[in-house]
Amino acid sequence: MTTTDTLLNRYRRIRLLGSGGFGAVYMAEDLRLGRTVAIKEMDSRSLAPDEQAISEQMFEREARMLASLDHPGLTRIWDYFQDNQRAFLVMEYVPGHTLREELNRRGGPLDEPFVIECALQLCNVLHYLHTRQPQVIFRDLKPANVMVVAQPASPNGHDAADTPLFRLIDFGIARIFKPEQTGDTLIIGTPGYAPPEQYGRGQTDARSDIYSLGATLHHLLSGQMPTSVPPRPLATLNPAVSPALAQIVA
Repeated sequence: MTTTDTLLNRYRRIRLLGSGGFGAVYMAEDLRLGRTVAIKEMDSRSLAPDEQAISEQMFEREARMLASLDHPGLTRIWDYFQDNQRAFLVMEYVPGHTLREELNRRGGPLDEPFVIECALQLCNVLHYLHTRQPQVIFRDLKPANVMVVAQPASPNGHDAADTPLFRLIDFGIARIFKPEQTGDTLIIGTPGYAPPEQYGRGQTDARSDIYSLGATLHHLLSGQMPTSVPPRPLATLNPAVSPALAQIVA
């Protein structure tokens, strides 16, 4: 993992935003253009040779995939380079926090209007991805991969916009849908949010993302991680959820 306050190419790392496994994300300054960016680092030096090759392929595929997409609910990519068995993805810096952090902060279910707005915006992003040619399947929709964008404050001290904004982040295991393919090359995902076919013999498609969206909304409304397939009915976990919304999620 790279230390902060050091130069890398034309970027000066400012602080660590998050880390896990063999990767990390930093806030950095683009010294050439004078703007704040986020740099995602993938360090494969500790992996076995076969794992190293797979991780490098997935990371480069994420870079190429993001570079081909343009939607306000996605993070823009600006650069990609490699250095000493490490790969770096330079992205738009989006201030805010994830839905997982929001759940931890609340300590329970989120407000229904907030969840509905989140659902509408995520549906819009998924529709964009699923109508690309070829179709893009995200495959890892969960609270940790949805950013609640921080809104700039207005002069009176209130948020500039009453409607929260959401971004889908981390395309590390997204894939291009191939009609002739009978199964996924890599079986990977997050238990509880990934649909059954993602661990079976079928190929994930747009319906797989819709299942993960439902599991994510279920978590937001119940305050509990989904641990079964399908999750327990919302009415038994949070009776305050309106029946119509509970039916949509189900």
